[in-house]
Amino acid sequence: MASFAAAPQLVEVADPPLPSRTTPIVERSAFEKARNFALMLAIGVALCTVSWWLLRHSVIFFGISAGAIGLFCVIGAFVGSGKKSSCPYCASAVDVLDCKEGRRVRCEKCNEYSTVNAGLLRPLDPATTSETQEFESPVFRGAVWPNGCVACGAPPVRFDDLSKTSLGGGAALLGAVQVLRGSVKGIPYCDKHREKLGLKVTGEKKMYFRWSSLRMMRRYVAANRNRQPY
Repeated sequence: MASFAAAPQLVEVADPPLPSRTTPIVERSAFEKARNFALMLAIGVALCTVSWWLLRHSVIFFGISAGAIGLFCVIGAFVGSGKKSSCPYCASAVDVLDCKEGRRVRCEKCNEYSTVNAGLLRPLDPATTSETQEFESPVFRGAVWPNGCVACGAPPVRFDDLSKTSLGGGAALLGAVQVLRGSVKGIPYCDKHREKLGLKVTGEKKMYFRWSSLRMMRRYVAANRNRQPY
């Protein structure tokens, strides 16, 4: 079991700067396409092999799960995107899986969001909000919170707790059940909002917040830039 807590410590933090640059979306090289194809195909075949073994030994649920993921990887090997770009914020390489206008792309390096616009990646408007918890950021160790409601930035009047339980994927594929639990305390809310922040625990025991407000997500990341994620 993994358990984590964020103390309700509030700090004043301004909106991080927004770069004015855009970056072009380009085709991957033939070598990159071949490498990605081989990797996805190998993972897919391996998972399908595990699925066959589990089903043969009557481990039905996990056998079907492994097979479904393996099939997804095999399909991804053939239809995966050949496009890439650079993050407008930190210039790290990012995969562009969908070039549809307005599609949002998250940089794994700096956690910033960009959007596809006329064949370019440009920074997503920080004022963007979502009815669903669409924006992801890591949960940081010993984190502090921006002095504002996580949904709108208004002065907080209460501090809620959040917990999540999930099954570990790696152990599940081997027929063992691994229960992963995460909890975070002291989430600031105003009197108008609640349950606007989600929590995701991955099979690798990593934790992510899921936000409805991009502005508040960016402030949280900026306030904890020098801290380590879980």
